[in-house]
Amino acid sequence: MHLMVRPTRKPLRGELLVPTSKYHVHRALILASLAEGTSRIKGVSDARHVQYTIRLLRDLGTRISVEGDTYVVRGGRYRPRRQTVSAGSSGTTLYLMLGLASLAESPVTVTGQKYFRRRPVGPLLDALRRLGVELESDDGCPPVHLTPGRPTGGRVVIPGTLSQWISGLLLLAPFASGPTVVEVSGELNERPYVELTVAMMRRFGLQVTVSDDWRRFDIAPGQSARPTDLTLPPDLGSAAFGIAAAALHPSDVLLRGITRLDGDPAHHPETGFLDVVRRMGVPMTVDAGAGGVRIRHDGIRLRGTTVDCREVPDMLPVLCTLAGLADGETVFEHVGHVRLKESDRVAAMLQLNAMGADLTLEGDRLRVRGVTAFTGARVSSYNDHRILMSLALAGTKAHGVTTLTYPKAYEISYPGFLADMTGLGLRLSVEPGPAVTPPASLPEQLRHWAEHRPDGVALVDVRDGHDTGTTWRELDQRVDRAAATLLALGVQPGEAVAYQLPNWAEFVEVSLAALRIGAVCCPLMPILRQREMAFALRRSGARVLLVADRFRNRDHLAETASWFAEDPAGRARVRHVAVVAADGGAVALPADGEGLTWSDWGAATAAAPVDTVALAARQPTPDALAQLLFTSGTTGEPKGVLHRHDTLGHAVRLQAERLGLDDRDVVFIPSPLAHQTGFLYGMWLAVTLGVPQLVQAHWNPRTALRAVVEHGATFVQAATPFLADLLKEVEAGGRAPETLRTMVVAGAALPRSLAERATAVLGTTVCGAFGTTETCLGSLSAPDDPPGKVWGTDGRAMPGVGLRVTDDAGRTLPAGREGNFEVRSPTCFVGYLDRPDLTAEAWTDDGWYRTGDLAVIDPDGYVRITGRVKDVINRGGEKVPVAEIEELLHQHPSVDEVAVVGTPDERLGERACAFAALVDGADLDLEAMRKYLDYHQVSKHYWPERLELVDRLPRNPAGKVQKFVLRQRAEALCPAPLEEQKA
Repeated sequence: MHLMVRPTRKPLRGELLVPTSKYHVHRALILASLAEGTSRIKGVSDARHVQYTIRLLRDLGTRISVEGDTYVVRGGRYRPRRQTVSAGSSGTTLYLMLGLASLAESPVTVTGQKYFRRRPVGPLLDALRRLGVELESDDGCPPVHLTPGRPTGGRVVIPGTLSQWISGLLLLAPFASGPTVVEVSGELNERPYVELTVAMMRRFGLQVTVSDDWRRFDIAPGQSARPTDLTLPPDLGSAAFGIAAAALHPSDVLLRGITRLDGDPAHHPETGFLDVVRRMGVPMTVDAGAGGVRIRHDGIRLRGTTVDCREVPDMLPVLCTLAGLADGETVFEHVGHVRLKESDRVAAMLQLNAMGADLTLEGDRLRVRGVTAFTGARVSSYNDHRILMSLALAGTKAHGVTTLTYPKAYEISYPGFLADMTGLGLRLSVEPGPAVTPPASLPEQLRHWAEHRPDGVALVDVRDGHDTGTTWRELDQRVDRAAATLLALGVQPGEAVAYQLPNWAEFVEVSLAALRIGAVCCPLMPILRQREMAFALRRSGARVLLVADRFRNRDHLAETASWFAEDPAGRARVRHVAVVAADGGAVALPADGEGLTWSDWGAATAAAPVDTVALAARQPTPDALAQLLFTSGTTGEPKGVLHRHDTLGHAVRLQAERLGLDDRDVVFIPSPLAHQTGFLYGMWLAVTLGVPQLVQAHWNPRTALRAVVEHGATFVQAATPFLADLLKEVEAGGRAPETLRTMVVAGAALPRSLAERATAVLGTTVCGAFGTTETCLGSLSAPDDPPGKVWGTDGRAMPGVGLRVTDDAGRTLPAGREGNFEVRSPTCFVGYLDRPDLTAEAWTDDGWYRTGDLAVIDPDGYVRITGRVKDVINRGGEKVPVAEIEELLHQHPSVDEVAVVGTPDERLGERACAFAALVDGADLDLEAMRKYLDYHQVSKHYWPERLELVDRLPRNPAGKVQKFVLRQRAEALCPAPLEEQKA
């Protein structure tokens, strides 16, 4: 399901009844539960977060009923009805009730929904302990076990990061046996919410003495709350979205229930929002006769302003939407704590850049430069109610349709949002997501798209000088002719067709043609030379080979002809070589030799007669072999990995579902098509979805950025260097790719600093992943995952996939422990061609694939690859945490990329050597590197003892750092003495 937002062109008309303030409801219900007697609270809220507070209080024994528009609360001592009570997904409920639950007559465990159990509350728990609350928590997160008893009081210091932490302490302190002093350290954020807590406590007879700067609170012990009747004010947090909608469009809108435009925090902590939008030029007037605030205009241009987020902490998302369309620049100060909400709301709102906005994050400041209009896009709500509603409003002012995930997240705080906004005239609807193409063979899917969207773009061959497009009808016809050509050459079902081609249109054509006649695709990397080619041809048994006439600086035609002439046995079973011209022209062919013929592929396919009956008779079954890929051979001889049609098809469908890809995407493929990343998660994915694929043979960041922008690419899967180069190109002044929604980075370590920069600069969600040629993707994060998990890990298990970490004895290790990473998946390979011994070694006795990687799986199931088993550096019995050292060094301002490897040492066994490529004009030496690591408190045992500067790290075509090359270099260095490290 998605929230579909279509642009609104007509003026808005109507009125909204502003719901009751949920901030007041939470506090009023909690305080009433503590007061012996009956309290009547007028102003019922249907916000889901409020329902969580009501449920938790009822589970503690408080009787709460609803009479019309009034809560009737019969308070007193907590007598729990359940040993475990839940805060659901409400942070307010959790933070305000954690300490108060200790006042119950019996032990209580406070928990929350599954994902909520990873929310850190360590500082609050430490403060509660200092107040004498007896509690236990395994990891500083819920669940928290509380032993009954009144707190003792005392002096506590709490960070001012979140107001609810302070409020939770203040609500508990009056019931302590001794006096309490609460002091705030660091920046005091969200002061209005603390002011509201104190004001509400005083309404219930609880006294708090507050310093002038609101950083010290003195609370007398032994107080009692008294029952109170009160009427709660309207919710400006919800009204903000009606105000924003009316500001963005010509309007005559009444927000009923708001009777004043000024006030103090006791009236409402978000009164400051009204001040901000008035500065931005929103025309609001109090209509006393109608009982609300009216916004009436025929179209306005808002003004940029400056916003202190400490005063309106929850308003950044909706204000970002307004600022994005305002004249001039709006600056949001002190945004750090806004990143600690239900989602990282700053990062989430940077998605406006994908809609054509201009947002820049500068440390603790967010700058928004107004634009004239937005563009529709697919963006994520991160299951955050305020992000969903704010981006939805942005979509109403966009050209084109905007699609949002988690379409009902608004129910958490503003259940009437959808009905209220559509009632005014906005075009919002919850709709099913577009379906991925049903399971079928890839050639069948190609035929389907040729019939249903014949003139749509299927393929774009991106070159430095020009691009060439192909429609679905044209691609289907070319594949038919290519398949007929292969049939004429005698290719049989299950037989490998070998081809050494770059990312040209012909690669896609040959692959689909081989699959159409039941043959096996055997793509070979263009970088391979005679030795590797001879091995692959011998092992594959291919009788047909396709090569480029030339590519980059190599004359493949001349090389192949010379090699076959000099070493006839080296061509193994090859009997026919077809040559593909780089420019599409004619090819000058060598003379046919003994048992070997040559042809011009372009000419041969153009003249091939197509027998549709013969082609239909060769349609492969789902379990037929489809692909033979050779591994890089860095740990021994290359291994031929065999995959079937159905497993490859299943793998791409899993990815499409995880990422929300559909038939409106455009897939960019800079990764080699002869590697699984480009072949499966580029070409195969694009044909499955029926969307254009952009193939680029020669990596040029400027050409790549131009193609992405011009053709509207939305998705790419590639290794870290591709992302880094694209980012540098934009930072150097290139146009940001506004449509590029998702980038999956797999195959090489993704430095967190690079991912965060890319998210901010490119406006693209960078998702971490893990996969191998043998298993396809085993883990993948999703754009809707918590931001730190999206690019800070290698993702979570794909549906139906098992992940585990074991010790060297094969025992499964608990969460958080590093060990051997193993995968069990329905997308695993059939086996290694002609090597049953290697196939057997790859599997454990109980059916798990040994990846050869080291990993940690956290309690939430997210994987972090920490290195290869063979890359472990054992220095004098201490294992060096290579991945952590590399991540830290990558954050050094002088370092562009870095890798750490081990070198043999007689005394210690191994020592660490760092290879680093520096940014232009930067300098770094061993001593400076050590001072940097020392500053970051890295143990001296882990410091690299040699630093070698290089222009660029060696990588294979998939982007993986070739550490075996670096180890060879390190061992070959002059044996200069290495400085001994002292413990």
